[in-house]
Order: sequence, then C-alpha cells, then structure tokens
Amino acid sequence: MKAWLTKNADLVLSIGFYMCASAGMSIFNKLALLHIPLPLTIVAIQMAFTTVTLLLRPSELRWGNSDDIKRWAYTVPLLFVGMLASSMVAMQFASLGTMVVCRNIAPIPTMLIEGMFRIPYVMTARTLLSLAVIIGGVALYEIHEIRFSVGALLAILVNMLFAVLERIMQRHLMANNPVELSKPMMMMLNNGIGMLPTLLLALCWGEQHKWADAFSQMDKRDMTFLAISCLNGLAISYAGIRLQHMVAATSFMVVTNVNKFAVIFFGIATLGESASYASLLGCSLAVVGGVMYADARKRADESPMRDMHDEEKSLVKRAALGGDADLDSGDEDEPE
Repeated sequence: MKAWLTKNADLVLSIGFYMCASAGMSIFNKLALLHIPLPLTIVAIQMAFTTVTLLLRPSELRWGNSDDIKRWAYTVPLLFVGMLASSMVAMQFASLGTMVVCRNIAPIPTMLIEGMFRIPYVMTARTLLSLAVIIGGVALYEIHEIRFSVGALLAILVNMLFAVLERIMQRHLMANNPVELSKPMMMMLNNGIGMLPTLLLALCWGEQHKWADAFSQMDKRDMTFLAISCLNGLAISYAGIRLQHMVAATSFMVVTNVNKFAVIFFGIATLGESASYASLLGCSLAVVGGVMYADARKRADESPMRDMHDEEKSLVKRAALGGDADLDSGDEDEPE
C-alpha cells in the first residue's frame, strides 16, 4: 500500500485537492450567502477577484487571433453569467442537499437540448436504467425534504438549463469550430465580460438597497467566508483541469459524485438539513444513479469506436480535443 501511494502520490494529491476545492465551493458559497444575503453581488465580487488574479499573469493569457476572442466573447460569457447567477440564487433558497440531489437530473435537459441542436445521442438500456434510478432518488429525497420550495426547484432547473447550454456552446467552440484560446484567457473573458451583466442583474434584483447594511455589518468571519469562496473559484478551476488530464472521464465523474456526499453530510451536520432515512436513501440513489449514467454514456460513446480503423479513431480523438495543446479550451467548473 505504501509503495502504491508513493508511486501514485501525484494522482492521490490531485484527487484530494479537487475534492476539497469542489466541496469547498458549495459549502463556502452557502456560508457566504447565510451571512451576506446578496447572491448576485457575491458572484460579481468572485468574478472581479478572478479577473484581477488572472491579470497578474499576463503571459498565460494567450490567443490565436481577434476573431477567436470575438467568437468566444459574444456567446459563452453570457451563458456563464446565467449559470453562476442562477446557481447562487437557487442556493439562497434551497438546502445544500436539494441543490446536490436535484442537479443529478441534468442528463434529462441535456438530452432534450442536444436533440434540439441535432447533436447525436446514443440511448441504451443502461442509460435508461440510470436515469430511472436518478429520478427515483430525486423524487424520494424531495418528498421527505421538509424545506422543499417550488421557487428553489425552478431556480435549480434554470441553472441546469444555462449549464447545459454553456457546455454545448463550449463544446462547439472546442471541437466543431475550435478557437485558439488558452484556459486562463477563456476564464478571463468569462469573468471580465461577465462582471457587468452580473452587476446589472444585481441592480434589477434590488440588491443595491441592501449593500450599505450588508457591508457595514460584515465582521471578520463574514469576510473570511467571502474570501474563501473567491479562492475556491480559482482552486476548482485549476484542480478540475489538472485531474481531468490524469484520469478517465468516468473516474472523474465518480470522484465528483462521491464528493457530493461530503457536501450533503456537511449540510446535515452543520446546517440542520433533512436527515431522515428516506431522504438519505433518495440522496444515495440520485448520486449512485449519476455514477451509473456516466459509465453508461462512456460505454455508449465507445461502442461505435470499436468498429473504426486506427486512423479514423485518431481523427475522432483529435476532433474531441479541439485544437492545440497550449491554446486549448477550458473553463471553470460550476459551483457544486
């Protein structure tokens, strides 16, 4: 065991770092919201922090030409804003458990939206079974979740819609019609451009009327939670990219889903969220269903590859990577 840990120390540390950053993103966003009930303002502050931090490393902000910047800037940042803003608004009204469990139904809107864009989707018995497990788990959890809110559920559904659209657009700009932008450059565009519409949303939400009271009453604990949530936004971006380069997609999804248990149990132990046997069973079914779905999709996507010649497989893999290794496409992960 010791020899294995020594040989795979980098992988073990990368998994541990990602799990801490991923869980921390959800936990500290929730804690920041409990003490500073300004969801859109917090998102704007996090974007400003990320933008300033990236500007300190200008050598990492690489791009091919101005057209690549325009193509990315005109589409992805607005979807990115919608995803983060709706996530924080939903988190203000929903428990951590509800957020984590309900997000597992994301494959369903993904299938519908991919169908609208005529993106090929392979449906198998395994994917149907995994979706049934997810839906059953979510339904069981929500029936026994005492703080269930229709408004919170709608916000979560809007969040999933923006998240799916953002990922589809990113995939288009990475694989189908790739742009030559480094990951820090894409993060810079998303956050730098996204700050203004996020502030406008905050004004429309009426948060400006609460700024004076909220910021004047901030103590060291509140500022600490806000600062850590900003740092987590950077950490999860780096950790996610690093880990995805080291493990298979299914392994990455398993790590992500196992990590959700930590977030749920934190909510139960610290925030007094629902802890009945039925709700815990529903939560477990939803998370396990997510792992099953990831494995089913991997098997379905790999099936057509078995019939291809080596040269064809190479072309498919290059298309999936979507361009240069140095000028590649990547982005921050959504707060869990």
